[in-house]
Amino acid sequence: MNRETSIYLDLVRFIAALFVFFTHASWQQSSGGLFWKLGFGREGVDVFFVLSGFVVAYVVETRERSPLAYAVARAARIYSVALPALALTFVLDHIGQPLRPDLYTGWCCDLASPARQYFGSLVFLNEIWSQHAPPGSALPYWSLGFEVWYYVAFGLAFFAPRPWNLICAALVLLAVGPGITVLFPLWLLGLYAYRLSARRPLPRGAGAGLCAGALVVLVLYLQDAHRYGELYTAFSLSSERLHDYAQDYIVGILFTLHLIGFVAVSSWFAPLLRRCERPIRWVAGMTFALYLFHVPLIHVIVALAPWPAEAWPTRALVFIGVPLMVAALAEVTERRKTVWRRVILALLTRGGVEKAGALARSRPG
Repeated sequence: MNRETSIYLDLVRFIAALFVFFTHASWQQSSGGLFWKLGFGREGVDVFFVLSGFVVAYVVETRERSPLAYAVARAARIYSVALPALALTFVLDHIGQPLRPDLYTGWCCDLASPARQYFGSLVFLNEIWSQHAPPGSALPYWSLGFEVWYYVAFGLAFFAPRPWNLICAALVLLAVGPGITVLFPLWLLGLYAYRLSARRPLPRGAGAGLCAGALVVLVLYLQDAHRYGELYTAFSLSSERLHDYAQDYIVGILFTLHLIGFVAVSSWFAPLLRRCERPIRWVAGMTFALYLFHVPLIHVIVALAPWPAEAWPTRALVFIGVPLMVAALAEVTERRKTVWRRVILALLTRGGVEKAGALARSRPG
């Protein structure tokens, strides 16, 4: 992966996180509906899944070439933000919920069984089969219950000995249920995009056309996504869910095509991207924190604010205050992945892995 592609991926990650943020910040109860037209949160998650597959395909060919390195890196990436998010959500919800219980009831948040929600989220069982139990008000946490199992399934398929690798991966996907498995091909699109770009890159002319064309179609589709998506509600089984999945794949395929095209012409954007590299890398370093922290922060701010949600002071706290707080939290969470990696590696290598190695070395012959 060249430098300009890496910078561009960071930029896209941050933009996708912003769309998720605007989706929740623009709720009527959060800001009186300000910026509601920017609420493409689900589509932002689709982009995350494709990006995740693309990046994982790259790192297993370059840095994470052993099962241990892969597991440590994936665990550090997730838990460096997920564990603080669980703790922060628990505290903030217990501050805001007594003040404004209406913000924490109904379809948004269910605080009736916190032990099940938080433990299930800790081990990423919060979305298996028919479950949907995000921890408190941390609604975006749902996607971790998908992505972590994609990491596991791919890790087994890539690192386990044949033929058991594919069997084990299939068993994992079977165990977590069809609701998670149905979007695994979306994640695999990113994997395919990287391998195609690395091994059989497109000519620049074709890449430019694909990059621009897919992006234009994606933007036009998002402008009227619900109207087009209604074509898929004719199915008799769970039309709402099929509608969501259809749009997930439309967005995922279009973004994958755009990404393949961009890699082919990435050198054209090198001067601009390298000039903007420092700020892009900085905001990218808070993307995961923004994704997981923003809803609990929005809820507690609205609960504590002396003004109604549609008042401009409340809107300023939501749209300016929350990103600033996330930036501060990212300094001690997401930007400390290296520390988490060392801790996780130390725990593993001082435990069963090291003992197994010692036993192997002590065997005669």
